[in-house]
Amino acid sequence: MIDTYDIIGDTLKVEFLENDKITVQLYSNIDISDRSNLGVLLKEIGIYLKKKYDYLFDGLYDVEAFQYSNYFIFEIEKVEEYPAIDFNISFHPNRRMLMEFDDEDYINGCKYFYNGKYYVDFELASHYLNCFEFCNVIYSDDVEKILREARIVF
Repeated sequence: MIDTYDIIGDTLKVEFLENDKITVQLYSNIDISDRSNLGVLLKEIGIYLKKKYDYLFDGLYDVEAFQYSNYFIFEIEKVEEYPAIDFNISFHPNRRMLMEFDDEDYINGCKYFYNGKYYVDFELASHYLNCFEFCNVIYSDDVEKILREARIVF
């Protein structure tokens, strides 16, 4: 039997938002060329949430799954009661992500500056910065808006 740690690792960030919305960010080396492995990841996230927060998935959920390399972000929203657990998954592989900082001194070199925050490409900094501790990860349509409107600073 594969341990949850082997699939989702020990680096996981969970945010409980309003109205049965959860955001989970994690690193995993799971092979996503087989899309059914997204379901495996969700199952393991469910086990983790139950153990750590006593939160139990029950009902029908819409899931937006964003992935860049071995980094995943799951936006999970309960949409209705249902006698079993079911996930409608929209998968967005290889999505560009940015790391957001309040202070420009965390990263040397080229950065984007937008609305008082500094941004760097996730792929440039994620290997030596703990993105759970030092920054926010920006993804989805927010990335394109920032890149379109930001100034490049050094």
